[in-house]
Amino acid sequence: MALLDQDHAFELAEAIVAASSADETEVSIECIEDRFVRFGHEGPTQSADRDHYDLSVRVRFHGPGGYREARSTSGTIDHASAVAALGRAQLLAKIATPRPEALPLGGPVDVEGTSPSRPTQDHTFKEKAEWIGAALAAAEKERLFASGLARTTVMSRSLVNSAGRQVHGATSRAEFALTCSDGGSDGESRGGAAASSSIACFVDQVEVERVIEDAVRSAVLSREPRPIDPGAFTVLLEPAAVSALLSMATEAGFGARSFSEGSSFMAGRLGEKLFPENVSLVDDPLHPALRGWRFDGEGAARGRTEMISAGELRAPVTDSRWAQKLGLPNTGHGVPQPSAYGPSAEHLVMEAGSSSRDELLAAVGDGLLVRQLHYVNIVEPQTLSLTGMTRGGTFRIRGGQVAEPVQNLRFTQSLVESLRQVVAVGDRSQRSGSLMGGEVVAPAIVLRDFAFTSRA
Repeated sequence: MALLDQDHAFELAEAIVAASSADETEVSIECIEDRFVRFGHEGPTQSADRDHYDLSVRVRFHGPGGYREARSTSGTIDHASAVAALGRAQLLAKIATPRPEALPLGGPVDVEGTSPSRPTQDHTFKEKAEWIGAALAAAEKERLFASGLARTTVMSRSLVNSAGRQVHGATSRAEFALTCSDGGSDGESRGGAAASSSIACFVDQVEVERVIEDAVRSAVLSREPRPIDPGAFTVLLEPAAVSALLSMATEAGFGARSFSEGSSFMAGRLGEKLFPENVSLVDDPLHPALRGWRFDGEGAARGRTEMISAGELRAPVTDSRWAQKLGLPNTGHGVPQPSAYGPSAEHLVMEAGSSSRDELLAAVGDGLLVRQLHYVNIVEPQTLSLTGMTRGGTFRIRGGQVAEPVQNLRFTQSLVESLRQVVAVGDRSQRSGSLMGGEVVAPAIVLRDFAFTSRA
């Protein structure tokens, strides 16, 4: 399967729009090519070279009570299947509950087209095997078990509606992730375990050598971790740990729906300087580490949106509905409609600061180095109180130097209060993912009084 180019995608979508008897019609097409290899210490354990089409039809009928609308999907793009999806959507829309708050479909917009990376799209299993072979050799040299993932993905999205909106774009993503452990699957509890990863827009930007060196070295250093009592510590959070925390705020903290409903920490505080000068958070699909979608699920254009600037609360992200309701600009963060979900910050970036690695350690003095956080979940949304566990190597810092490894701890901590306690921000950013989904570009940060509540 090949990704659809713009002309082909528009031709397919326009044919469905023309066949619709609804008052308003929208057609979205997504194409995915995904190639990956999962591996363990004995070699590859799973591989796939898969592709997928998802065609979605949304129709609306006008009425005195508002719009009746529905959406139906098809896993193929042949004309018969697309017409069948259109028919299902029309039947469902006629019996749907009217939505008086729904807005008309948006008209033409000016959105820059984007293209996938051809080398990423063509990256072979043989080339992925070379990454894996190097990782297994390095782990074996230190008597470590190794496991991980080598993956390349390209995607295209297109949206056409009966109001004249036509947008198209494509993205690419490459990843190499490695976990090294002394004890296989239970290495995390026995010590000698660490993980590292590199996620990039283009396959030639994946830092395979750095990932291998980082995971192996950190696993060796984390052998025989010592028990530690929970409590409040000054901590140096590596970028992966920062990303795990911030990814929980994309909708609950920065979305206009939670803002309007009063469940967001931003509610009633716009313009307030809540955080230190060195805390700035933006949603930026144009960031070179992300190169994300230039339009949202409604086809609205999106660009850089400031949520926190030098500690000051600026604005939540919006979609067409919430922008009108709150009297704010539409920042292009809508999900495909109809949906109960509100707008979400999908390209979150914490701006880097000026502190080097040595300066970050010096800012801690005595505390903890946390490489990763795991199973992070929201306990209370308004303060973004979060809970989770450390993993992948946790170390004491003594006198500004990394010291002995310690056993994992569970934390319960407000993200809002944590950001208010930021002491220093690293000068280098990294794109990282989290177990619960989402990817964030963030630097390492130092913050005070991070509350660890128990041993993990």
